[in-house]
Amino acid sequence: MLKTLLSLFKKSEIKPPQAVTKPKTLKSKPKVASTRIGELGEHKINIQLDQLPKECKSLSDLMLPNPKSRTGYTQIDHIVISPYCIFFH
Repeated sequence: MLKTLLSLFKKSEIKPPQAVTKPKTLKSKPKVASTRIGELGEHKINIQLDQLPKECKSLSDLMLPNPKSRTGYTQIDHIVISPYCIFFH
């Protein structure tokens, strides 16, 4: 199983699937402030992930097929694979 997970880090030419966007409604307001806060949070987490030891690998924004989802995919924000365990959020 560990070999399968580590194979995710090999470079491949397969592009991740594009997320399906829902149509905009007339009453929707732009969420600029919350989007900006989310971007700052992701930036801070990426800085911390870059400081992990070399034996740890990390993945961000992983899209997995999920037929029960409205879009057909499930997103995992962050995965850290270490020699001791796997963390995900």
